[in-house]
Amino acid sequence: MLCLTLLVIVSCASIPASTSTLSKEVIKEADGMHQLTISLVNQLYAEREQRINDFITYKYTPALLKNYQKLLPDSLDYKTELPNILKSIVPVINKKRDSLQGVLSAEQQNIIKQLNANYATYTTSSAALQGLIDSAVKLKTSESNALTALEHLTGVSPGTVSTIDAKLEKLLTDSGTTIAQLLQIANSLKQ
Repeated sequence: MLCLTLLVIVSCASIPASTSTLSKEVIKEADGMHQLTISLVNQLYAEREQRINDFITYKYTPALLKNYQKLLPDSLDYKTELPNILKSIVPVINKKRDSLQGVLSAEQQNIIKQLNANYATYTTSSAALQGLIDSAVKLKTSESNALTALEHLTGVSPGTVSTIDAKLEKLLTDSGTTIAQLLQIANSLKQ
């Protein structure tokens, strides 16, 4: 168990403490980029909505009026009938505008929904990664503190964790051999 713990410490010891800070900054930057992307999508669709309005105002409406004008008899007094003509044309124009803008709005909402879903996945993943990095940095700090405490306690620089591991392994092996020899002596004295 001790060897496994030491192995984990050695394997995580190569992550510098600045990695945690750097990854937090990258996560903050990604949040800003997500907000910027949403703003750009909204701006793009606001421009498209304006193009629809311009199309309805400058192309569709004049063409529709021309078509209505062709259908009206020449004997019709336009000045007196204009309010009635507009009452019949305006709903058609509004319906066309609403239809085009509805499609545009649905498309915009789908894009934003997908961007938010992707960002949520990224946020979850980056939080898990940040947790792993923070744990590794804490482990490295704990290792350093343990080595410093050991040096203060013994007055001898222990070196690295792998050196300590090798020394402990040798001590345990030597102790096992010594205990086996003592047991043999004790058994021979009993006989």
